[in-house]
Amino acid sequence: MHDAGPGPMARRKVKTSKPVTYADAEPSAFASMLGGLIEANVESRPERKKDFDSLAARVGIWVTDIDEGVTLVFERGALLVHNGLEPKRDITIRAEADTVMNLSNLKIGLFGMPVYYDEVGRGVALKLLQGKMRIDGLVGNLATLNTVTRIFSVAS
Repeated sequence: MHDAGPGPMARRKVKTSKPVTYADAEPSAFASMLGGLIEANVESRPERKKDFDSLAARVGIWVTDIDEGVTLVFERGALLVHNGLEPKRDITIRAEADTVMNLSNLKIGLFGMPVYYDEVGRGVALKLLQGKMRIDGLVGNLATLNTVTRIFSVAS
C-alpha cells in the first residue's frame, strides 16, 4: 500500500513566475513603480538576485511630500508590495520623493556597502543628517538596510 503522506523532498529552488506581487487589487503608482524597479534589478543583476533571495524583512517607505507610502514584504525570493504602511515593519524610511528616488542611484562599493562619498551618496547622507530623511528601526537593522539599498540600486 502506498503512503500518500508528506515525505522528504529534495532541497532545490522552484522558479516562480514573478518575484514581485501586489497585495492590493489596484496598486498605487508609487507601489507599481517600486515593485517594477525591484523586479527589473533582481532579474537583470545576479548580485541583486542573491540579496533578494536572502532577505526576509518588512520595509516601509513613506514619501512625505506626496503623503503616500508602501510596505515591502521581502520573503526570501519573493516580494509582496502593499499600498500604505502595514504594521510590524523592521525599517521605515521617511523622506521626500526625490530623496527616495536617489536611494536607487546610490552606487554599491566594496563589500556590498553603499557609497556615500560621491555626489549622490553625500546628498543622501546630508538629508539624513538634516533630518529630511528618517529611518525608523535603523538601530539593529543596519544589515537589512544595506541589503535593501543594494536591491534598490540601479547604479553599479
